[in-house]
Amino acid sequence: MVKIFFVSGLIIISSVFASAQTDIHKVDFKNFTYLPFCVGSKPQRVTVRDGEFSKETQMDGYVDRFYFNVFDVAFGDLNADGADEAVVLTSCNTGGTGNFSEGFVYAMKAGKPSLTARIPGGDRAYGGLRSAAISGGVLTIDANDVGELGGACCPEFAVATKYKLAAGKLIKFARPVRRELYPKERMTFARGASEKTFTVRVDAQDIKRYVLGARAGQILSVSVSTPKVSLRLLEDAAVTEGENGFNARLPKNSDYSFELQNISESAVDVTVTVKIK
Repeated sequence: MVKIFFVSGLIIISSVFASAQTDIHKVDFKNFTYLPFCVGSKPQRVTVRDGEFSKETQMDGYVDRFYFNVFDVAFGDLNADGADEAVVLTSCNTGGTGNFSEGFVYAMKAGKPSLTARIPGGDRAYGGLRSAAISGGVLTIDANDVGELGGACCPEFAVATKYKLAAGKLIKFARPVRRELYPKERMTFARGASEKTFTVRVDAQDIKRYVLGARAGQILSVSVSTPKVSLRLLEDAAVTEGENGFNARLPKNSDYSFELQNISESAVDVTVTVKIK
């Protein structure tokens, strides 16, 4: 009886160990070594701790800075083999204003995570990766699109691209879907009114946009109740800035839109007053 129990115990221990060695969910990708291209023409080893790596090197007259972080990890079966893959999205800053994203697809091979494919990214609004999701064997990557109003800092759209994994390569399929990140909400005034006040919650670093129709020569006045939210008119007009607001003389009959941006690190309930005369 003792001998049988001992053998059974060994079998149980061995099976648990084998499971741990083949389950990619048990890999800690926040404490892991990557080979990104952002540091040069050839990939270099970067080991993150708690999802981050940073390094400062004193050079002749300046400090060379490097920062790398893992910001999204998704799991799912991409090749219908019954075992999940892991998709890891990262961002890299080499000391300037650019933040260059890159994605990695890993599968378990011989008990270790093996790099299967790379997902190209971009610099912030110019193709920077946003998120990854796997469902039904399909990988969906959300990436930034600069649009017409944005700059490198500020994407206007997100583009969702779908991939399948075949023969160790990511293959695009279906047409990418482009969506506005900050769709405009149409404003109207009550009959006979030329002023409207409302309160809205704006998440940290988020943007809300509103649009209304107006005539040439009218003055649009918009103010907010807190300096934590910045205001911006998105069309051309003669604008006079005030404390937590602006007045704009409108040049033509058209739609005009304004933007609220929460510049703080927490959500804000802001009261907005809009007048037109």
